[in-house]
Amino acid sequence: MNKGMDLLKRIAGTLMLPVAMFIVMKIICDANGKTYFGTLAMWRTLIVDIAVSVTCAMGIGLQFKNGRFDFSGGAIMLVAAIVAGTVSRTNSSTLLFCVLCLVVCVVLSVVVALVYVYGRLPIMIATLGMALLYEAITPLIFGGGGINLVSVSFIKKLSTFPLVLIPFVGAVAVYAFYSYVTTTGKQSLLLAQNQQAAVNIGISENKNVILSYVYSGLIFGFATMIWASTGKHDASYSSLSTVGELFSNILPVFVGLYIGVFCGDTIGIIMGSLSICMMTFGLKAVLKAEMGSAVSIAMMGVFVFLVNLVAGQAGNIKKLFAMLFATHKPAKTES
Repeated sequence: MNKGMDLLKRIAGTLMLPVAMFIVMKIICDANGKTYFGTLAMWRTLIVDIAVSVTCAMGIGLQFKNGRFDFSGGAIMLVAAIVAGTVSRTNSSTLLFCVLCLVVCVVLSVVVALVYVYGRLPIMIATLGMALLYEAITPLIFGGGGINLVSVSFIKKLSTFPLVLIPFVGAVAVYAFYSYVTTTGKQSLLLAQNQQAAVNIGISENKNVILSYVYSGLIFGFATMIWASTGKHDASYSSLSTVGELFSNILPVFVGLYIGVFCGDTIGIIMGSLSICMMTFGLKAVLKAEMGSAVSIAMMGVFVFLVNLVAGQAGNIKKLFAMLFATHKPAKTES
């Protein structure tokens, strides 16, 4: 009986946010005459946004949950998209495109890890420096024109339903395998929780960092397969322009880590991405596209603030509710 109740609580906690978001957005859209929210056509369109959000969030989240804030992922994806897209377009090979996305992302990620490990730099400085370096490369390769794969059908199909599920499932599988199966993933959590104690019991931090970046590189490779053909991607001519684009997908990481209390962070990130993509889609449908995006960003900021406030003050909030709703027994009178 207790196990059954515990399972129901976990399911309810996992689904609470996406279900609530769906209901709210459905009511708002129907009230404004946008009756296609919730239809099969909407889900076929939204699955691409969800796939991009989940894959990018898992690439960020793999390092983030290990205590490393990595800013280089966006630049890595841009370089990989330009290289893989340009080379495979001349050969008309979907397989070559996928392989190049994975290889380039893994190689560039490992280079970031090596700079961090052997350069003995703080993680933020190392990853920001590598992001700037990779961005500086993009105007120098293949004429500096960036990449536009929107009309390349054999690549575009990877960002349309149902083939978009292949890189999506690939990224989720790599993240789950790293987190729950590999020794590297388990050791990473020990290093994040108590670095000195983990090193004292024989864990090699340098080896762990490099292997972790191999896995995050694989995830960014799967993300690039989808993201590369979702629009035209120009070479980076302004510093750290790729950081903002990638980190627009960091909110699902925060949400996923909190929902992960009920279901683990892998499913938590998926539920967080699903909720945020539904909110963005609904607001863009009701409002003008630019206004919908602006309101979405503002609501995301408020949401992150509230989540962190509640998480940080959880103990005080419990005490407050206990004081407000405590039942006071009447004092006994002496006879």
